[in-house]
Amino acid sequence: MLLSQPDRIRVLITASLLIVLLTTFFGCKTANYGRLQPDKQVQDTFLSYQMLPDHQYYYRGVASSPSVVAGINQDYELNLKMWTAIDPESGDFKTLVDRISFQGMGNNAEPWGLNILDHNGNQVGIWYSALRGAAIEVNENRQITNLVPVQHIAVGAQR
Repeated sequence: MLLSQPDRIRVLITASLLIVLLTTFFGCKTANYGRLQPDKQVQDTFLSYQMLPDHQYYYRGVASSPSVVAGINQDYELNLKMWTAIDPESGDFKTLVDRISFQGMGNNAEPWGLNILDHNGNQVGIWYSALRGAAIEVNENRQITNLVPVQHIAVGAQR
């Protein structure tokens, strides 16, 4: 059966789109992307100002208005320019947690506690923010090569 010229073009376009979609899908599946997972216990840990002993804490943003406070498990390395280490002996941790908590007051963008998971589901650390999405990449040497919050606040999202 011979196809007309317009039909051949439609088949070619459809096949091309299918190849692009499959390439994109399988390309994403092989990357080392992690995810954030909501956890009420993590939120309670931050709200009670508990610093886990096997974690190093960091914040992202400016100290007067941080967007995230994160604790990274000591088995992983975070060495990214946009993250600032928090001295566990200072009062900075409590101040930063309070500033993030106040950001959600009066609206539905209440901060959450989340686990930071690598692409295999291993817990890399914990996260406290009203920002509930992030680009997370961890390489085979347990180095966090990307930890960037998604810059929108999920208003009214369910836990």
